[in-house]
Amino acid sequence: MSRWYRFLYSIGITPWEEDAEAVAPQFESLVELEEKARESPYGRALDLGCGSGRWSVTLAQRGWKVTGVDVVPKAIQTARKRAQAAEIDVEFVTGDVSDLRAAGVSSGFSFVLDVECFNHLNDSQRVAMGREVNAVTTEDATMLLLVWTRARRGPLPPGADPEDLEMAFPGWRIAGKYPYEAELPLPLRRVSPTWYRLTRI
Repeated sequence: MSRWYRFLYSIGITPWEEDAEAVAPQFESLVELEEKARESPYGRALDLGCGSGRWSVTLAQRGWKVTGVDVVPKAIQTARKRAQAAEIDVEFVTGDVSDLRAAGVSSGFSFVLDVECFNHLNDSQRVAMGREVNAVTTEDATMLLLVWTRARRGPLPPGADPEDLEMAFPGWRIAGKYPYEAELPLPLRRVSPTWYRLTRI
């Protein structure tokens, strides 16, 4: 899967990022829920599968200290340019979300963001990512994930259901579930994305 994304980034085809503006209002309202119980600066945030850094930069602009991680070097290069253009400080790391510590990601994160990265992982990778997330987050951390409904879709990601999240993230519970509000491109209207908010038990 990472080879496929490396190829798409290399030729400039990134359809999964085209709906960023449409989803931005809901994204920011969900992030506000995380901020209500905190004081700015809000703490450390980890953006898993950050891609070109759209949401990493948004979080940093809102007062988070952000680290974005992606396995595709071209995506990380684009993310760094985005942060530079926005004149905002974000740490971007090229690495595998299932092996964060090997990539040099530190600890102390109180908020984790995953916008459709979990979709693309197989079960063993999901368990590994959960183990790594547990290792780098604080005891009071929260997590926000956008995942597709689980289904067979040929070459497209299989998605996930609540049981998949519980399997991957032991020691966490689903504290909130929010339907995706933005309009999807026609080929993706059957994926039924859902935002999940997780908290540590």
